[in-house]
Amino acid sequence: MRRRDVLIGLSAGFVAALRAPLAIAAEDELFAAACKLADGSFAAIFYSAERGRTHTLPLPGRGHDVAQRPGSPECVAIARRPGRFAAAFAAGREPVWFASAPGRHFYGHGAFSSDGRLFFTSENDYENARGVIGVRDASAGYRQIGEFSSHGVDPHDVLVTPDGRRLVIANGGIATHPDSGRAALNASHMEASLVYLDARTGDLVEKIVLPPALQKLSIRHLAIAGDRAVFGCQYEGAGEDAPPLVGFHRLGEEPRLVTAGPAQASLRNYVGSIAADASGDIIAASSPRGGVAAFWDARSFRFLGARPLEDVCGAAPAHRGFMITSGTGAAERIDARTIAALATRQDDFAWDNHLTALTV
Repeated sequence: MRRRDVLIGLSAGFVAALRAPLAIAAEDELFAAACKLADGSFAAIFYSAERGRTHTLPLPGRGHDVAQRPGSPECVAIARRPGRFAAAFAAGREPVWFASAPGRHFYGHGAFSSDGRLFFTSENDYENARGVIGVRDASAGYRQIGEFSSHGVDPHDVLVTPDGRRLVIANGGIATHPDSGRAALNASHMEASLVYLDARTGDLVEKIVLPPALQKLSIRHLAIAGDRAVFGCQYEGAGEDAPPLVGFHRLGEEPRLVTAGPAQASLRNYVGSIAADASGDIIAASSPRGGVAAFWDARSFRFLGARPLEDVCGAAPAHRGFMITSGTGAAERIDARTIAALATRQDDFAWDNHLTALTV
């Protein structure tokens, strides 16, 4: 379908940022994530900070991220690239399974429109080496009703802005094809970009391309902090280089990239997840390769410190700061200001790359 044939009804007025939780008691905090269970199988889970895993949905393969439908307990778990499956699920309900269209695969991320009616998925049109954003009707079994161009390749992450008017897309810039595994097919001329689309029409609002000196920097993950998009990157250049991996951008302005000061080398040129705390004042970026989570003040861009945790990747807002999770099964609640661990829990499953704080 042409993008203008897609009828998109968006709620008027200001709505809360998609990934920011409501203020609730610490013991009631709930999260969702993909994981690998002790028997080697894959699943999507609901998780209580106090009680551990509360609901498990078996998955046919490895998942990547989970998105919550606004105003609903329903979540969608999406396959890791180049997977094609996704499932909408909630405790006490049968899941609704859906798949990418022929010639497409998911990148593992998705976002709901502010009214919860539409679901946007980042996808690879691999035969044509271009990125697309699938548009699905969540109220009709996640039937696909159209798609938008991502105006780049490798659209890994996608978010909806807090006012519901725009999509923000992290085009990683790396062309891949399922027949070639995860190999980069355009390593010599990759081009990452941060793209904003009109959420109703798919029209391009703004496209930011990093300068030539950062051509090997792949924009991968997104968060929203106030009126800025925050992006985390992975570097495809020489290992001894240490480019900035975290950037901030406001529409109409140039991006601001920041380093982790003395801890920059410990990130190992790789950010696996990025999140803002509930206030939008603090940013967390995790590096599973470096085994460290780093933190910045989103207003001053000042580096605040780092917290070591083996194979850390998941990060989500939590009471007083963040919850960070690890492939070793560890989950730590981190104070946003002191970067100290407030609580640590060890589970018998391996957390996957991302963690979503659930609204209640």
